[in-house]
Order: sequence, then structure tokens, then C-alpha cells
Amino acid sequence: MTWIPTIEYILALFEDQITKPLLMNRLGLTGTLDKVHWGIPYQGVPTLWDQVTILFTEIVQNHYFFDGNKRIGSLIAYLFLANNGQNFSPPNGEIFSTTMAVAQGHYDFNKIREWFERNSRAED
Repeated sequence: MTWIPTIEYILALFEDQITKPLLMNRLGLTGTLDKVHWGIPYQGVPTLWDQVTILFTEIVQNHYFFDGNKRIGSLIAYLFLANNGQNFSPPNGEIFSTTMAVAQGHYDFNKIREWFERNSRAED
């Protein structure tokens, strides 16, 4: 069974990492976690790579928090993969550059999914 973070987990992580945390859109974050669990409507059962891409992209782009969306999106994607048996290790600087490109809408879903898959390997 796939590990999916709860809102409480994300909020605790957020409070630990960001000064003056403020969740602005709890309903939006709930919707994102539903998509991670069930997939995007009418597109079939999500793979692990679909799930991490949904989680990362939606947190980075949708600004559920007042500050720290890109940092939390990157961190929660890493933890999602780690908790699901994947070692995510892109080359130095790629997490920052990819996160910025995603935030600005420069990468489509497939490119982001391929990036996660290409830079991950199953843990021994």
C-alpha cells in the first residue's frame, strides 16, 4: 500500500520548517491529497510517479500556504518517495531549478513525472 501524507503530517512538517506558517487553503490541500490517493478524475489508477507528480506540482503551483510552497512541495515529494521505498537523488541544483520551472508553469505533467522517475531508484 502506498504511503500518502495526511494534512496533519504536512502541517506539522510545515510548522517545523517555515517561520510563521499560515495555511491559506485547507480545502485545496485536501483536494490535492485526494488526487494523490485516487488519481486525476477519468485518467485511471495513478502510479507512484503520477502520485508524486500530483503532490509536488499542486503544492508548488497552487499556493496553499502563505509562504514556503516550493520548499514544502519539494520536501514532501522527497519524503513521499522515501516512504514508498524510493531513493530520490537528482544532480546538484536540479531540485531548485526544476521546482522553479514547475512554479512558473514551464514543465508539463509528463516532464515532471519523468524527472522523478529518472532520478529515483528502489531502495535496497
